[in-house]
Amino acid sequence: MGERALKLMVILLSSINAVTWLMYTQSPFMAALWGGTALGFAFWIADDMRR
Repeated sequence: MGERALKLMVILLSSINAVTWLMYTQSPFMAALWGGTALGFAFWIADDMRR
């Protein structure tokens, strides 16, 4: 459970970071990078749950 909670925290913080980059710096590249990180961790959790 601890590892899954850590991954969920990374997803949450990466999502917040993506929104922050987009709103305050208006940098779509960095927002997409952080959004991709969040999605990557979400797919990783889904893959772990299937096994």
